[in-house]
Amino acid sequence: MKLRKLILLLSLSIIGVHSDDCTSKEKIIEYLVNASPSDSDEIHIEGDYKIREWNYIHLDNSLRTDGIFEISWVNKHLDFSTLNPCQKSVTIKNNLKFWRPQLHLSYSTDGQIHDHNLVVHENGTVIFSKKIRQTIPCHSETDNYPFSNTTCTFEWKYVDVTGYPKIGSSNVTSSVKQRFSGNLMLNRVDFVLSNDEDPSLVYSFSQNPQDALMNFFVPTLLFLIPPWLTLLLGPMAITRCCILMTSLILLSIHYHTNAAIFIGSGGVNAISLWKLFTYAYVIAIVIELIVITLLASVGRSKTCCFGRRRSAKYEMEPLYEEMNDLRQRKTRKTRPCCRRMALFVDVASFIFFGAILAVFIFGYYIRRQTVVRFINEFEMESLNIFKI
Repeated sequence: MKLRKLILLLSLSIIGVHSDDCTSKEKIIEYLVNASPSDSDEIHIEGDYKIREWNYIHLDNSLRTDGIFEISWVNKHLDFSTLNPCQKSVTIKNNLKFWRPQLHLSYSTDGQIHDHNLVVHENGTVIFSKKIRQTIPCHSETDNYPFSNTTCTFEWKYVDVTGYPKIGSSNVTSSVKQRFSGNLMLNRVDFVLSNDEDPSLVYSFSQNPQDALMNFFVPTLLFLIPPWLTLLLGPMAITRCCILMTSLILLSIHYHTNAAIFIGSGGVNAISLWKLFTYAYVIAIVIELIVITLLASVGRSKTCCFGRRRSAKYEMEPLYEEMNDLRQRKTRKTRPCCRRMALFVDVASFIFFGAILAVFIFGYYIRRQTVVRFINEFEMESLNIFKI
């Protein structure tokens, strides 16, 4: 037992001697601060922009981000593994004169940058993090809107690089916790170099297709079905007019309340085509109702182009008349030719407008990019309308 205790005491003393010989944190920091980089050194910076929260601003077509930008590089002059350090890494305070690259945000607005943390590992690896809150500009493609990508580019420069004439970015990634914000979806993040070799992160967003389909396009189609079905009601002017005007009001309210759910874009886009068609579709049915009403009026007149001069005798309204008017009143009987013509126009219009709606939906799905591009690239001056 005495021999075992003696061996244990010797082991503890040896461990204590080795622990006393290690270099303290304060001395390591002093060594790192006094170390000067060589002019011939070339460092490659890697990083990760950890976004904690992002918000797309519709009116400005910009992206608001809040996160920590963490970059790392290796400097062989900061290798302190040979000093037998007590710790594998040390933290450098912000008030110490220690070189670190400063970031200049190229196109960001309202940028706020604050030094967060700087850690040096024993092999010379430096990890430097900054808190960044900024607003970066975005660009939306109008051809395939709202299913096209909207790209927001975060570009920066490394400044205050004295002693490091060659500094480059090997790779910078971006970790984003939230992939969705409302109906917007973050597809991917790409690291690219600009024409001036400045590093940048490109965030690609898109409209959530399911959200746009269920909250915008399907309700619009539901508002178009009643006007189409009114073509089967005949010349019931009052009933059909109420339905058509209600559909126009519902479409206007729907477009106004759902305008903010889409990613902002300038110029004519696919949504503009969709709105224009739906309004024109309902108004065209209104015009068809006017034509039917005129046919009924012509058919009840004394002189009709389809027949002989008729007497002023009043009779009960026939079946294909204003059935909503249940009052027992006398009126001139509509000529059979006008009644058949009105019925033919209604049935033909029902088939025609149904086919037009189906063809438009199919063409909108496969050709909206081509049409939008043609409209945006068309020059009004080529029409020579206003030239004398």
